[in-house]
Amino acid sequence: MKYKSILFIATLFCFQLLHAQESRTLTLQEAVTLSLKNSHQLKTNEAKILEATAKVKEAEEKKLPDASISGSYLYLPVKANINLKSGSGNGGGPSINQAIYGIANVSLPIYNGGKINYGIQSSKFLEQAVKLDAENDKETVTLNIISACINLYKAYQAIELV
Repeated sequence: MKYKSILFIATLFCFQLLHAQESRTLTLQEAVTLSLKNSHQLKTNEAKILEATAKVKEAEEKKLPDASISGSYLYLPVKANINLKSGSGNGGGPSINQAIYGIANVSLPIYNGGKINYGIQSSKFLEQAVKLDAENDKETVTLNIISACINLYKAYQAIELV
């Protein structure tokens, strides 16, 4: 008996939680604003726009010189026993157990067959295309929410007629 009463109270509590949500009416403008704010497609388009802008910047930076530096240090902790028998004298050479070397490289593109300029133009055109595509998707989302609201209104009117 005790378990049945606990189960009954828990069931009532669950039903209370279900009715705790408040319903409110949205205007068409609020619905459009919320759909534009929460659309995953538009958020993806924003990321694509940022990516295209970064590609334009990357293409413009290819005009700049490129420099790199690398180096290496080698150390042999034990004395190397290299016995090269040569017929002349017994000249004792220095004991070498370390080596250091470095390389510096600088390159500047002087003429690249127009690749850099055409790459910049191509990146700018792609950026414009992505922005126009995002604008088109924004209009599509707005149109979809408006048609959904119209269909909802038609459904309410059909229910009232019946």
